[in-house]
Amino acid sequence: MPTGFIGTGAITEHVIVGLLEHGGFSDTIIISERSQPRSARLAMRYSNIRVEADNQAIVEQAETVFIGTLPQQTLDVLSVLSFREDQIIVSMAAMVSVEQVTEKVQPASRVHRIIPMPPNELGVGPIPIYPPSKEIEAILSSIGTVVPVDHEQHFSTFSASSAVMATFFELVAANARWIESTGVPGDQAAQYSQAVFHSLATQAMRLDAQQLQEISAKCLTAGGLNEQLLHATQREGWFDELSEELGRILDRVQ
Repeated sequence: MPTGFIGTGAITEHVIVGLLEHGGFSDTIIISERSQPRSARLAMRYSNIRVEADNQAIVEQAETVFIGTLPQQTLDVLSVLSFREDQIIVSMAAMVSVEQVTEKVQPASRVHRIIPMPPNELGVGPIPIYPPSKEIEAILSSIGTVVPVDHEQHFSTFSASSAVMATFFELVAANARWIESTGVPGDQAAQYSQAVFHSLATQAMRLDAQQLQEISAKCLTAGGLNEQLLHATQREGWFDELSEELGRILDRVQ
């Protein structure tokens, strides 16, 4: 049976493009008309995508239904739809619990939450799933690193942690801006900064949990350049503030 997506926002697009470009996904995908420009673009780009103006029509045709609506709209959207007992519901909406979704989609009872990220469009990036699901993992494992989560509280922690995305991009961009400010052409500054962060992230992916905590210190030489910058950020309390703000974000998403 087809796979359905209710809510065609940016995250839905990232997931769908990842599935079709990197996941070898060939089944029919039925998507909401809203947002219209995005749904039309996807349908024009991929022959196995069909657009439905009526969300109930998607539910009636799909075996697995992904929910990609805005958090404040999700429960209202679900409350007017009729689901089947045999369906799997996958919510991508932040700050909406499995319990809340389950209440709205009965008699369907297999309800899961995931946290997709824009890089999933490129076939990389974490995808936490709560509660774990072999069926959903099989669908998503080709577009990222699936992280099965047994407790919704831990899922909320991962959700809060994903807030580092914009800060990461700003760090890459700030490094490029500084390089450019010294007279280096902008395209070369961007190329260098992008390559630095890409290489460091690639190296970090090869470390276990203990090595990850030790790698920063291993980069330091007494009186060296890395030591100077790291100590400066530590004196400013940058990492302490990062942890404190993530804690405040966690309070929001729980």
